Amino acid sequence: MTSTDTTQGLRAPASPPSKRRPGNGSRPVERHIPGAVWTLGGFALALGLWWLVALSWLLPSGSVPTPPSVAGDLTRNLPFYLSNAAPTLVTALEGFAIAAVISLVFGAVGSLTGLLERSVSRVALAIYCLPLPALLPLISSLLGPGQPTRITMAVLFSFFPMLIGVIAGLRATPADIAAIVHCAGGGRLQILRKVGLRSALPNIVAGTRIAGPGAFLGALVAEFSGADNGLGVVLVVSQQKLQTAQTWGVAIVATVIGGLLYGTITAIGRWLHVDPVDSQTTFAAGPGAGRLERAAEYLTPPIALIVVWVAIIEFGGVSPLVFKTPLDVWDYLFTDPAAAAHRSALTTDWLITMRDSGMIFGVGMAAAIVAGCILVSFPALLRLGLPLLLVSQCVPQIAFIPLLVAICGRGFAFIIVTGLLVVFFPAMIVIVTALEERSRSTIDVVSVYGGGRRAILRFVRLPGAVPGILNAARISIPLALFGAVVAEWLVTGNGISQAMTTAATTFDYTRLWADVVVVSVTVIVLYEVVAVLHERARRRFSV
Repeated sequence: MTSTDTTQGLRAPASPPSKRRPGNGSRPVERHIPGAVWTLGGFALALGLWWLVALSWLLPSGSVPTPPSVAGDLTRNLPFYLSNAAPTLVTALEGFAIAAVISLVFGAVGSLTGLLERSVSRVALAIYCLPLPALLPLISSLLGPGQPTRITMAVLFSFFPMLIGVIAGLRATPADIAAIVHCAGGGRLQILRKVGLRSALPNIVAGTRIAGPGAFLGALVAEFSGADNGLGVVLVVSQQKLQTAQTWGVAIVATVIGGLLYGTITAIGRWLHVDPVDSQTTFAAGPGAGRLERAAEYLTPPIALIVVWVAIIEFGGVSPLVFKTPLDVWDYLFTDPAAAAHRSALTTDWLITMRDSGMIFGVGMAAAIVAGCILVSFPALLRLGLPLLLVSQCVPQIAFIPLLVAICGRGFAFIIVTGLLVVFFPAMIVIVTALEERSRSTIDVVSVYGGGRRAILRFVRLPGAVPGILNAARISIPLALFGAVVAEWLVTGNGISQAMTTAATTFDYTRLWADVVVVSVTVIVLYEVVAVLHERARRRFSV
């Protein structure tokens, strides 16, 4: 499973058997319940919990509207919602199309050589780890305010999962079929066109399924910084006016649109007879990579980013006031007379952001592991929760941040709940998939010797799921940073994100670029450390 395709491999477990224990050698009779019943049951359970929370006294009055009030607002103001959803969706589709073209080109070029392929992956990872919401002032100064900036954000939010899907698919090209084409006189381009792209379709569809809602999220985030209309604008205005029903309505409309994008891409994949993908891919070097190749693999992305950085400054016609060079950042941090003070201020803000990211990561991962263990131990709960897990991949999490502020305030409780929202669902899907992918015969052996659910979980599922848990951790690191940056940007008003906003408003762009470099390097290093641990665990524990 690719690091972005968090839903691949997650299948509904078999219907739970009847309660009657087998006697006289008879087998229990399987009770078949249609999947649609479980799906409706899951959504009914979620709706009931929402209604219960709205009516409870545990939360501030009016912070969570009841489902009927939200439904009534949606019904009465449906033209208003649709008119604002249209520009956001158009921006998302434009960004999605551009990201698709870029991903196919870079993925095809990268697949021609293994070294270039891994380097392209890491360059995409570096872009993925950038604190994109806080970079809006830089993107706006480069492209100008308006539609170009919003399209660029949609591209950046969807580019990474799509590219990784292309690369993972091309990496899975059947060697025997490729050899036949080669023996018939075909070169690399013919192998890529006749074999590689066709065999890569499952992974490409898997990547685009995540990229579709991602593009919509990018368009929504871009509208926060200023737009004439769009769901992002409505979300900000409704929060400021304390219109909770409308805020929830925007979140629901955004979720429905994300789900439609996800479902449309899934339907296209089924129409193309694309089979699901169960494999896992990493960014670790290939088995035969030597020290020189490994060094080149790790050095190529930062060198490429620096080259692009300098090229934009030299040939992009940008203002030197806004776009600082790598040497400017180096001077700011190390050679300037005030470098010590600069480092001290940056370190203070960096520690706050790392603290918030760590809390979001820890809470989300811990909750995902506990919930995953419970779900796989009780198949009925998994079947009820499976539709909600899949729908969670279509939710633009940022749309719910105003709601969290009303419920949790602006302190640590908000950070913790943000972790549950941003990290929990993607991580839990990966963990549940890993826990479910255990050998049936191994589980039967434990059962025969009297082991129950706890023994199966302890001795079979958890040890075998270690690679999947680390893979979930690897996915969650950039997500935790994203959650922390957005929370600081919109709510808490501290940390690196707030420092970047202050730097942009006070024209201290050297500090802004220094913040971007430090945060990006930190997340990439953490990601790579977990990726190495994941690769070692995969070799050690996978069965």
